[in-house]
Amino acid sequence: MSIPVKRTIFSADFLKADESCENLLKKDDAADIALDDEEDLDAIRNCAACKIQSWWRGYRTRKIVKIRKRFKEELYGMKKIRKLKRPNYKDNSIMEMYKNEMLKKKLDEDFINLINDERTRLLQVRSPWMMEDISDHIRAWFKEFYDATGNFHPYPDPVKQGTVLVVIDETMTPMEFQESLGKKPLSKAEKKKLRDKEKKEKRKKKEKLKQLKMKEAKRRKKLRDAGIIDIGYEITASKPIENIEETMQKYAKDWRNVDEYLNKNHDPIKDWVTEDELAKIHQEVRGLVDEYMRVEYELLREALAKDNNEKYKALKVKYPKKKKNKKKKKAKDMTGDRTLESLYHELKDAGIIEDIAHRDFDEFIADFNFVADDTRDEDGLTTLGPAKGDIKMVIQESMLGMGEFDVPKPKSLLLIGPLNSGKRLLCQIIASELNAVFMNLSPEKTYKYANDLKYFLHVILKVAKAFQPTIMYIEEAHRLFWKKIPPEAVEINPRLLGTSISSKILKPLKKNDKIVLVGTSNMPWAANGGIKRAFQKVLLIPKCDYGTSFLLWLEMMTENAPDDMKEYAYSALARVLQAYNSGDITDNVKQTLSIDRKMRLKNEALDPNEFLEYFLSKNEPPILPPEEKLMEKFNKWFGSSNTLQKLRKKYMAQKLAKASKKK
Repeated sequence: MSIPVKRTIFSADFLKADESCENLLKKDDAADIALDDEEDLDAIRNCAACKIQSWWRGYRTRKIVKIRKRFKEELYGMKKIRKLKRPNYKDNSIMEMYKNEMLKKKLDEDFINLINDERTRLLQVRSPWMMEDISDHIRAWFKEFYDATGNFHPYPDPVKQGTVLVVIDETMTPMEFQESLGKKPLSKAEKKKLRDKEKKEKRKKKEKLKQLKMKEAKRRKKLRDAGIIDIGYEITASKPIENIEETMQKYAKDWRNVDEYLNKNHDPIKDWVTEDELAKIHQEVRGLVDEYMRVEYELLREALAKDNNEKYKALKVKYPKKKKNKKKKKAKDMTGDRTLESLYHELKDAGIIEDIAHRDFDEFIADFNFVADDTRDEDGLTTLGPAKGDIKMVIQESMLGMGEFDVPKPKSLLLIGPLNSGKRLLCQIIASELNAVFMNLSPEKTYKYANDLKYFLHVILKVAKAFQPTIMYIEEAHRLFWKKIPPEAVEINPRLLGTSISSKILKPLKKNDKIVLVGTSNMPWAANGGIKRAFQKVLLIPKCDYGTSFLLWLEMMTENAPDDMKEYAYSALARVLQAYNSGDITDNVKQTLSIDRKMRLKNEALDPNEFLEYFLSKNEPPILPPEEKLMEKFNKWFGSSNTLQKLRKKYMAQKLAKASKKK
């Protein structure tokens, strides 16, 4: 027996040939067996042990198969990996972040110390040799020209990088210099003709380039009017993409032969520091040597003039012009006598700066539109738009410029969609992922600054620029541009910031500022045209599709229900409740699977009708999915503010017009 089983030796009085004794033997056979026979007792014990072993082996095998199946499903993405959130996970993340910051400070200090030490060492050891090498090279250049021509080549001016021209062979050869000596100097009229000729050639080149660009622009305009976008040109003509490609090539070249696996302490690469500092020191030393060798050059020219009985005339030296630092008139700082900390705490005490819970993009559960435009109608007018997962990806890409990379980003972003569709959650996720300051500029927070709006805007911008990255959030941003203010909203003065967003908040922001204004709206059509000018980018949060709904049910049930419900009918729930917003589904699962209901799950199975009851009977009025008319309203308003959609409509109108003419 591979699995040892303890067999208890029972006395003969305990074993009875009775129906209640399950000893794997038939009743008729048990009557014939003498209970005092040792062989028969051993047979009974062995049968019992085998029975226990067979049940144990079956249970163990089923458990192993179940674990392997679950692992494969998670690996293939068929099942979601359950996240176990520990009570102190946030504290641990804060401690981890603090340790990383301390480590980064230490590594930065070590790197700066290494640079200073290496620079000092190179100045002491290598700079004298560098000066000798440079001066020897320049003297050899003097001798080469004197031996070949009996004269000295004009010494390069500091404006033209000095003797660097000698190193890169940008000076005349001895033969060219000899020819130039025999030529007469050009008159003023001849010099003017040469300048005019050069100018004409430059103009011709510019005109040719301009014509080529005009042709390319016309070609792309024709394609755009036809509804075709030349993606290849857009990518090749994009400066950020060029910078990214250059960075990638440089990274591949620099790190090709570097193995960081053994560098556990993250020490800097000393060879790179040495190369950089040598280049800097060489540049500095060459400037000094140039000045010394210029004196030697003039002495040689003076001696040569005496030998030839000629008049010596020192050459004029052209130095680069020093840039004058134009002092810009600084605007008067209204809070110049106050510290940034006091201004920050003032906004925080007033409720403008809010503390938000830690969120990440995994909490915004959404699926991509894998069908894309394959469901296009015959007329070509109706297409299946992006899903929530596509919008989530666009937001992530839009926020790349808020990090270390200098990537273009919108200064303002507007998220529109029905109530409870995840707009505020996305704003909180953006701020949390960037570890940004979250400023709430909604009318409920700002109406009390109506009497001193100029001071308020000044403080907001000053704090936002000092504590970057910063997210400025406006809830229901259409209220700032209301066509008609409802009577109940007059008290909060919703239009207070409407006229100031473009001129006072967005205009002072520079491209490199890590500040974004993010707004949400569930009624954008209630606002005037100012909302489109205030927000550079508008994104429509679509209604849930089947994929997003299924992922929501799977995620929420996995988080809130026990493991016994892993085979629950998520697909049926997702199909029936597909039209509901993601926030409604999340609230439904959390309210239905309360602590009391979880305790009763073992005795009372969960009925899918309980989720329907939450929507229809437990709430007054009942919660219903957004109507088709409402979504059409969103699509119509979004189409009027989306440039690509406008182009597509124009193209489709032209296509229909051509088709009608043919008929």
